[in-house]
Amino acid sequence: MTGYWDNPTATAETLVEGWLDTGDEMRLDDDGYLWFCGRRKQIIVHDGSNICPQDVEDALCEHSAVELAGAIGIHDLMHGENVRAYVTLKEAASVPTVPELISFSRERIGYKAPEDIVVLAEMPLNPSGKVDRVALKAMAAEAPAS
Repeated sequence: MTGYWDNPTATAETLVEGWLDTGDEMRLDDDGYLWFCGRRKQIIVHDGSNICPQDVEDALCEHSAVELAGAIGIHDLMHGENVRAYVTLKEAASVPTVPELISFSRERIGYKAPEDIVVLAEMPLNPSGKVDRVALKAMAAEAPAS
């Protein structure tokens, strides 16, 4: 890639010292494997800690009643961002309460657990079938309080 057409600012942000900065966040485990944590733009910064939305989503999806989960950061003056999760539930499952789901995720991921969970009838998905966090951000902007 040589740059963006007529957009030197975007080119400078993306091409750094000859490297293409994709904005992906990775972590290296003890065995030397790289794990994808998400996009830098989607990382939730809560009290100075970087929270990967995928960690929150994976923890919630361990619950037997949760079909899909999506996590985003919601602007907060005190903490920077708070974690809000959106879930869809399996049809045949007994319906857990929001506090039960928060407690369930807190047992698995501690401080990364969402402060707020919204249950949806249908999860927005992007064209590749993944949870559409951009659509969740738009939903949060339209209805800030759950």
